[in-house]
Amino acid sequence: MPNRFLTTGVLVVLLCWSLAAAADEEIVVEVESGAGVAAYYEKIGFHDLDNHPERLQSVPRTRILRIPSTTKDEWRENVQLRESVFYRLGLSAILQVNEQVLAERQRLVGLSSDNLSTDDRAWLAAIGVRYKVAANDDQPTTSQVKELLLRVDALPPSLVIVQGAIESGWLQSRFARTGQAVFGQWTTSDSGIKALDSDTRLAVFDNPRESLIAYMLNINTNGAYRGLRDARAEMRRKGEPLDGFALAGHLSRYAETGAEYVKLIQGMIRRDDLTRADTAKLGQGPRILFRRSDQK
Repeated sequence: MPNRFLTTGVLVVLLCWSLAAAADEEIVVEVESGAGVAAYYEKIGFHDLDNHPERLQSVPRTRILRIPSTTKDEWRENVQLRESVFYRLGLSAILQVNEQVLAERQRLVGLSSDNLSTDDRAWLAAIGVRYKVAANDDQPTTSQVKELLLRVDALPPSLVIVQGAIESGWLQSRFARTGQAVFGQWTTSDSGIKALDSDTRLAVFDNPRESLIAYMLNINTNGAYRGLRDARAEMRRKGEPLDGFALAGHLSRYAETGAEYVKLIQGMIRRDDLTRADTAKLGQGPRILFRRSDQK
């Protein structure tokens, strides 16, 4: 991740906090704009990753509470700032959601079909509904568990970050600003945001994290992306890290542009050397929630 991760050095008043804070603690940091987020990353040393790639092994747990309904001039005009902040925010966001998904996967792997507790059965039924695998009234069949293992798994950060950037226009699109929709997911609900040039609607979310979770469920359950899930399972079987560049090849049905969409994703991953994000790891410490100072 080259210069997209360099910070502008803009100063901003930040809330003080301790790096030794507990991992389950949440701290709200008020910023004036995206430049404030960049300045915060510089303050805690999460910048200049070209010269300090080791920092990708301790990614801070950061999150934006909401995408602002309006964008500042510097966000629209400063491409380096926009991409730097988006990539780092996106990396942390997907690693945090992956952490939860992988915890579920670990529990799934550890279950014994011969000795399922009442809690295990209830959990399997709930996760089966969420991942659209038919539940068995008695106990899950071998084929059901096998299918769940194909679906309950992480996605490589490079792929998710780039798709989010494309679909949200770097958080500038109308759908992102008004509906917290980062990944351009369509809906039949009347509550969705109507597209300007058609009767189709995009799903609305309470915050960008919900949009990310819904996107991951879509990739992990939709029949259009079965090829991606099979390729991911093969990477797991070989003990390889998940490869966003390779898995992007199975997303031609995500957009009307098909093969061109795949080329766009892969081109951005290659351009900004985002493959290294696929082996990044979360650090310890509190969850830092960014809130723009004009959003109370």
